[in-house]
Amino acid sequence: MSDTALDPHLDDALTALAAARSRLVALDFDGVLAPIVERPDDARPLPASAAAVRRLVGAPATRVALVSGRHLADLVAVADPPRGTLLVGSHGAERGVVGDDGTPQTRTPDLTEEQRADLEALTATVSALAEPEPQAWVEHKPAGAVVHTRRMPDDAAAALEQRVLDAVAGRQGVRVLHGKRVVELSVLEATKGTALDLLRHELDAAGVLYAGDDVTDEDAFAVLGPDDVGVKVGDGETRAAHRVPDPAALGLALDRLADLVLG
Repeated sequence: MSDTALDPHLDDALTALAAARSRLVALDFDGVLAPIVERPDDARPLPASAAAVRRLVGAPATRVALVSGRHLADLVAVADPPRGTLLVGSHGAERGVVGDDGTPQTRTPDLTEEQRADLEALTATVSALAEPEPQAWVEHKPAGAVVHTRRMPDDAAAALEQRVLDAVAGRQGVRVLHGKRVVELSVLEATKGTALDLLRHELDAAGVLYAGDDVTDEDAFAVLGPDDVGVKVGDGETRAAHRVPDPAALGLALDRLADLVLG
C-alpha cells in the first residue's frame, strides 16, 4: 500500500458512490492496478489492489470491469481477474466476462473484407518500420497493430513513433492512438469512452468509477457525469476530477470503496 493518505475530496466522492443504488468500477490495468514494467508480459496487479478488486467483485450492487488497451487474452493472462469481472480489451474493440467456471468468455470483433485488407496492409507497414529496431516490437490484435517503444532510448523511441505516425497519416478508416511509448493503429472506431458508456447503460449503473493513467483513458474520463468518480493515476493533464500518485495509492482508494460498500 502507498504511504499517501487518501485525499479528503476523493474520500467524499467514494462515500457518495458507495451510497448509490448501484455502481460500476471500471479500471485500466497497466499503470493502474499494475505498475508499468519494461516487459508487458511481466506485469502483475499489486497484491493489495488484486485483493480490493476481489472484494468489490463480491460486493452488492457492484460490477467491476477491466478496461485495457491489451488484447483480451493477454489481459486475462496477466491480470488473473476473478469470476464475474467484465472485460474490455483493445480499447473497446473486444468484450467479455470471466464466467462462473473461471473461464473467460470473449467476443472478437467482426471485420469486413475491406477492414481485414486494411489490417493486413497496416500490419505490414508498421512491421517494416519496427523490424530494424531490435528494442521495438509489434503487438498484433484482432483489429489492429501496436508498436511498442518502451525498451528504446528516448530519442530513438520518439523518432520511430513519428515515422509510424507519418506512414499512416491520412489513411481512411485507421484510428491512431498515441500513448506512453506506444502507437496503436486500429481499423475499428473503438474507444474506452464508448465502451464505458455502453457498460454503464447495459448495467443501468447509477454511479461509475473509472481509473486510468494514459492519454487513451481521457476518452473514458470524458463520458463521466458530475456524480461519477474519475481518478487519474500519476502525472499529466487530465479531465479526471481526482488524482492519486501511483498504483499503490489507487489500491488504497479501491480498498476504501470496498469498506464503504460492504459496511
